[in-house]
Amino acid sequence: MGEHSGQKKNIMIAVVAIAVVLAFVLVIGVHISSNRALKVQIAELQRLTDALRANNTEQAGQIEELANRDAEQDKELVAMSKSLTTKTDELEAMQEQEAARYVPNIFPLRGNSSLIQETEITEEGEEEEPDEEEEEEPETEEEQMRLVIPKDAPSATFMTAAESRAIATADGTVVMVNGDAHKGYQIVLDHGNGYTTVYEGFGLALVSENDTVGRGSVLLYFVDEINTFTYWMRYEENWVDPLETIDING
Repeated sequence: MGEHSGQKKNIMIAVVAIAVVLAFVLVIGVHISSNRALKVQIAELQRLTDALRANNTEQAGQIEELANRDAEQDKELVAMSKSLTTKTDELEAMQEQEAARYVPNIFPLRGNSSLIQETEITEEGEEEEPDEEEEEEPETEEEQMRLVIPKDAPSATFMTAAESRAIATADGTVVMVNGDAHKGYQIVLDHGNGYTTVYEGFGLALVSENDTVGRGSVLLYFVDEINTFTYWMRYEENWVDPLETIDING
């Protein structure tokens, strides 16, 4: 009986030992499996981290590229703004220069000439009348076609030599040519901006009605050794003194 009891005890000890070993093996197996799963998770996290870093690096590069592009665009905008300002200034200067071409302000003659008379206006704005009134002759049909100039309209009359020329004092259109070389011509220019100029003298008319002329274009060519030439200027409805706007020494 004692021997049988001892065998039982040994069997139980063996069973317990086996159970302990199995439990230990199970624990080790679970631990190994957990470690593997943890390593997989760590590897996945590392992969995600690397991907995020790469993405962040790429985004940082894109941001830097965008910043550089914005800086370049800012420079281009500044350059375009300066260029636009320059172009605007140039355009305004060109417009002023173009507008100035239609303002009659140059000397109306080329060649030898001298000012012999300027219409004198009284303080009341009326031309001084001569002491003796001359009886006016009836106007001819040709004279009626001429532009009517008030007696008190300021003017400038010149003495010119042969081969002198009356010239357009600004760009414009010829709206009237009346007269002939014997009776004298009246040439009227419309400058399209409210200014009208009138040229009267004995000579050869070199323009016709509706001609477009430029500043300095020859209107009348004087043939005789001694000629008289009269110049008027009107702005809208008011006749103005031409000597106040032209360079009389030009």
